Amino acid sequence: MDPLLDAPHRTPPPHSTDPPSLAAEAGQALHGGDRNVPIGLCAAWSSHAAELAVPLGAALERWEETPATDRLVAEGYLHRLLPGVFLPPDMLRSAVDRALALGCALGAHLQAQHVIAGPSAAWVVIGGAPPEQVELLSSAHRGDLAGVVLRHSRLLPQDIETVGGAPVTSPVRTALDLLRFAPSWIAEPALRHLVESGHARLAEIRHRLHAMHRYPGVLGARERLEQMLDPQLVDSGAPAPTGLPSAVTR
Repeated sequence: MDPLLDAPHRTPPPHSTDPPSLAAEAGQALHGGDRNVPIGLCAAWSSHAAELAVPLGAALERWEETPATDRLVAEGYLHRLLPGVFLPPDMLRSAVDRALALGCALGAHLQAQHVIAGPSAAWVVIGGAPPEQVELLSSAHRGDLAGVVLRHSRLLPQDIETVGGAPVTSPVRTALDLLRFAPSWIAEPALRHLVESGHARLAEIRHRLHAMHRYPGVLGARERLEQMLDPQLVDSGAPAPTGLPSAVTR
């Protein structure tokens, strides 16, 4: 299917006659007549993230959710980040792109304490199609955003890595959260990718799980780890290292 034919209805950006506050709230500012340039996206995380996020914000596409948009996603023309918010796949080639794309999609809802976690953190590292929902951890509060799972958690410093100025749970912490909370059909392939790519070691995952007491989902996570993976692989700790860093950028 030609993506330009039978295209879904695009949600228009703020009009040039709208007050500046409306444009800013939508993550856009008027610049040079009718041209709209995103500003401030991901600034809640850091100025570095905001700077790197500019081209991603400019490429964000907002469409109504219709069978036509479903076809565009299914045929690989677009990736859905949040309901009604999309990016072309060629804008999501690196871990930095993927992390900042989530921040751009959240727009004004993004908070400084939001940490990309769970299946979303695995997607930042692994790539492919984005998960159906964005998952975030926050030390401050829970929230209710469409297409977002927001969990309350106290994170240790070693549980957070910075990717392009965006906070993302470390691969080991990501693995723990996948085992504790994600359904098996999501957790198993993501965990295998994290281990086989050298981003996380099974020995460390097991050690962290067995050191956790009275945490929700820990007992089930221990059982799932043993069931999901080849016993020989689990006993050895991990496959041969690949030389890949655990964080793409600091």
